[in-house]
Amino acid sequence: MLDNRNLRELIRRWRATPQSTVALFAEADAAIRATLATKERVLYPAVRNADEQRAGYIDAAIAQGRRIEAFLDSAARIGPEGPGFHDEAQDAASAMDGLLLHEQRDLRPALDHLSENEQNRLDRDYELAWVEESTRAAARHRA
Repeated sequence: MLDNRNLRELIRRWRATPQSTVALFAEADAAIRATLATKERVLYPAVRNADEQRAGYIDAAIAQGRRIEAFLDSAARIGPEGPGFHDEAQDAASAMDGLLLHEQRDLRPALDHLSENEQNRLDRDYELAWVEESTRAAARHRA
């Protein structure tokens, strides 16, 4: 569930050059938005249920997700040829990297004590939610 290697690799490629930032914007935007929405639906409630003392970390993660979405919205409004597009895209990528590290360090440990069955259920819920959210995010770019 918290295996973010594919997203991290996409972000790395997206940030690599100004050309890749433009070329991969739609894909990165959709993947980031789907990931954020999925985590709000599945991961964050699970962490809150597992360890209420991590509520502040969850609130911080949600707030960071909103900032990331604002960077993405701004980059989309500006467009690839507009001044500031690359800055907004890079800020979104950097903030997402930071969020992924925060989750791994501060949220994931709350789930370590779950039984194997609970972890498997959580993984299934996460997968189903991710498919739904990624479909929505991709449709947003087709519109």
